[in-house]
Amino acid sequence: MSKIKFMLQRIQTIFLALVVILGILASFIPVLSFADADSVYIMNLYKTVSVSETADMLSKNMGVGVLQGVVQLLALVIIFLFKNRSLQMKLAKLNILLIALEIAAIVMYIDTVKSAIGEAAKDIEIGIKFGAIIPILSLILTYLAIHFIKKDDKLVRSADRLR
Repeated sequence: MSKIKFMLQRIQTIFLALVVILGILASFIPVLSFADADSVYIMNLYKTVSVSETADMLSKNMGVGVLQGVVQLLALVIIFLFKNRSLQMKLAKLNILLIALEIAAIVMYIDTVKSAIGEAAKDIEIGIKFGAIIPILSLILTYLAIHFIKKDDKLVRSADRLR
């Protein structure tokens, strides 16, 4: 019980827990919307579907969803490695890289969806939803976690020097 209490008292644990919570939330909300003259399409982490009555699937975005799942899982692992701060920092940096890849994948899927919609791809309006902001928030929160892990490590090393 004392290990869990110690783990929860650290601010980086809260930042990483927020990354996990935002990742779960991202699975259920739209990332982007595409509108042309005829119809509207909504993109989430796993697929792009038409908003019309038929709800046709336009394309699969499984790469973004898988990357988000890996980011969540890695953030959860980092939380429980609180005794090994150097490994925590390395994995958090890897998590930042994965989040950057997720953002790049979202941008790549924009072109994929636009080409799947049709020949008038330049006339398509793209709307940014809250789901597009989640990877950016996760990136910032992971960076803040790294900052506080380094601060923790510096504090522990200075305390060891005094002994």
